[in-house]
Amino acid sequence: MIQFRYQINEGMPARQLILFGLQWFLSTIPMVIILGKVGGAFHYPQSPELQLIYLQKIFFITGISMFVQLIWGHRLPIITGPASVLLIGIVANAHAVAETAVYNSIAVGGLLLVLLAATGLLAIVGRLFTPKIIGVVLLLIAFTLLPTVVNLVTAGKDQVFAQLVFAGVLFASMLIGQRYLPEALRSTIIIWALFLGSFIYHLCFFTPDLQTPITVTTATEWRLFPETFAIDPVVMLSFVFCFLALLINELGSIQTTVSLVSQADGLQRTKRGVLVTGLGNLLAGIVGVVGPVSYSLSTGVIIASGCASRYPLILAAVALGILGFLPFVIQAFSFIPSVVVGTLLFYMLCSQVAGGLGVLASDMASFRFNTGLIIGVPVMLGTVVAFLPSHVAEAIPAMVRPLLMNGFVVGVAAALAMEHALLREKV
Repeated sequence: MIQFRYQINEGMPARQLILFGLQWFLSTIPMVIILGKVGGAFHYPQSPELQLIYLQKIFFITGISMFVQLIWGHRLPIITGPASVLLIGIVANAHAVAETAVYNSIAVGGLLLVLLAATGLLAIVGRLFTPKIIGVVLLLIAFTLLPTVVNLVTAGKDQVFAQLVFAGVLFASMLIGQRYLPEALRSTIIIWALFLGSFIYHLCFFTPDLQTPITVTTATEWRLFPETFAIDPVVMLSFVFCFLALLINELGSIQTTVSLVSQADGLQRTKRGVLVTGLGNLLAGIVGVVGPVSYSLSTGVIIASGCASRYPLILAAVALGILGFLPFVIQAFSFIPSVVVGTLLFYMLCSQVAGGLGVLASDMASFRFNTGLIIGVPVMLGTVVAFLPSHVAEAIPAMVRPLLMNGFVVGVAAALAMEHALLREKV
């Protein structure tokens, strides 16, 4: 059992609260920025101002969704952020006649999640996540996010080797710090690595384009309600698959964190968490942005920092919501180098692997070949899918692409099938 410095409902001194809150805040920022930029550029390729407004709305939705989750929903230390699987659905439905058909489908998908949580069907689904499945989920999170790490660390056409060297030195420095720094600094090492890494990177690899600011605007063009209500059956059906993947991601994130922080009321937390996620997607669809989901990466941050308290996340959620109305601050975060973001993500994924192995330790103690297959096959499948080239994705029908090209979903589905059907233990 992993011992944490602060438990889930445990308070802490103000200084620690601010430091851990800042760590959660900075851990959330990269994914919100990255997915928000992709979504905004996809819809408004010629308008930096509208792209910035798109980012503002995503920050607001992320902040309010995370706040409600922490206060009333699953009440677990889990990051909330825009769902990449929904972004895949948006790109796959570029043929849609009306943009509102896409976001109305997201709103309807959110409503379906609300109904699923309200009917009690999640109790059946929750029982599928055994400790073995949870351990596999932790490993899958780490391995299926490796392409994202590679893309971040090697971003840009120039000085790729120098960036790799920089990433290696930064990562090694974090490991050395984890070994020799005082406990207070070790628990917030991600923050210091972010600030110092960004400063040193710009000192060594400064590029002129950083001096060109994006036009800053206000939130006056926010669309609080859709101008028209358009439904495209094909778009709607494709988003059903997207929300199936989102639900698997949500359940995996909640169940894994429940196990990690040793909470007994996992079913109720899962029900409320899915309900809030559904409401968040309903609101996101109405506003016209990518909907939220609970990030499985949260367990890596918990293990790396040693803090399982949800209170620092409440502070981070409020800050994220406020950022939705501070576009000039959002613009400033674009100066964080992608190589630094990628290196920190890799560090957290290494902690994720350690946590997964810890959960699987009891199963591995009495090792059997079938146990190895249940763990190894899903991890391998998920990793292979995650690294499939783009031309393979284009060959898959758009309707099922969000499922079949999502390494996390493929891996979790394989683990569930092998654990509960193909290699099920005889009672």
